[in-house]
Amino acid sequence: MRPLISFAAAAMIAVIISSSVPALTPNTSLIVLEYGESAYEYTDEYPSPPDFTIAEDYQERGIGRKLSERMSIVDDLIAGGSNTKEALLYCFPLLERTVEKALADVRLEPVDGEIRFMPDSVPMFEIRRSVPGYRLEESRVYSDIYFALRRGVKRVALSPVAVLPSVTAEELSAYTRLRARFTTSYSTSTASRAHNIALAMSKINGTTLMPGQTFSFNNIVGKRTTANGFESAKIIMDGEYTEGVGGGVCQASTTVYNAALMAGMRITAVNRHTLVPTYVDPSFDAMVNGSGSDLKFINTGDGPVFVRTYAKGGTAVAEIYSSQLPYKLSLRSETVSVGERPADKEFVDTERTYTEGMASGEKVRISGGAPAVRSNGYLVIEYPDGRREEHAIRSDSYAAAAGRIAIAP
Repeated sequence: MRPLISFAAAAMIAVIISSSVPALTPNTSLIVLEYGESAYEYTDEYPSPPDFTIAEDYQERGIGRKLSERMSIVDDLIAGGSNTKEALLYCFPLLERTVEKALADVRLEPVDGEIRFMPDSVPMFEIRRSVPGYRLEESRVYSDIYFALRRGVKRVALSPVAVLPSVTAEELSAYTRLRARFTTSYSTSTASRAHNIALAMSKINGTTLMPGQTFSFNNIVGKRTTANGFESAKIIMDGEYTEGVGGGVCQASTTVYNAALMAGMRITAVNRHTLVPTYVDPSFDAMVNGSGSDLKFINTGDGPVFVRTYAKGGTAVAEIYSSQLPYKLSLRSETVSVGERPADKEFVDTERTYTEGMASGEKVRISGGAPAVRSNGYLVIEYPDGRREEHAIRSDSYAAAAGRIAIAP
């Protein structure tokens, strides 16, 4: 609520105002800011003081005096260390409205470049070009107004500065390079196992990781259930090969894991199988399941990482695209020891799961078995100057498994 003032105080305000206002011609156009066809006019007005204190402040600031007198005050303020905006608004408080209007109108936000990843199309990447914007520099506007008032110039041409986009198309194109590619073969797999591999790879295909984001195989692929499209195929459980829904997905995770290693991703979660897998060298497998075993890695780079995966013609393929690394990465598996292969286990296939149509007593091999293996995995770095480094990344021990032979009842 506006405070009440006495008749004497009101009379004093009138005296103060009357001593200042005569020097000011109301509604005088002092400055016109121009940009293209737009014009922003500052009309010199005397703000109405709400009380005695404000009126006294106006008198001290020279508001309402002749232009030359106010500019003299502005010069003194600048000489004393005030910036141009502060000095002008001290004597021309309503000028800010005109400047703010111009600043808001003469502004175009830049448009960043944008990349679209289409892993199954040619070309795979569609890049939208960036568009620069522009804006007025507030300090420059006030400086131009000051010099115009000092020279008695009424019109000021506004000169915006370019605002560059934070991401350009040229910068984005650097992240479309093939950084790593890894393949595994499943040509001897059953139709159901091949189906599961292809399904898992199709779910991963097109994944984009921005800087700092984590890839999680389980989150992307989802549960290995019939409802999610997976079929029953051979899996490793408790050190033996058996049937289970989703058999084969570990070959998909292994293929992606090796590509991620060769692309310089930081692996945060990986697990070995109980037995040595047949489709990759020891210490470079990546077992996953629905009870906590996952494959995870992080994009620690400064730009996006794009993952393309597919399975075709008995080959699972994982490709990772981003900016090129300043060195070449490769993998080396070292087998430390190999044990004896256990004797085969024979069983009578009473339910005719594997021996349908076979004569009684005929046999069929279900799995080949495997010896116990101890191994190490190394990441090899080769620099352009010929230097070569090896970093141990894993040490694994795989159990032995007896082969299984089914006998027709």
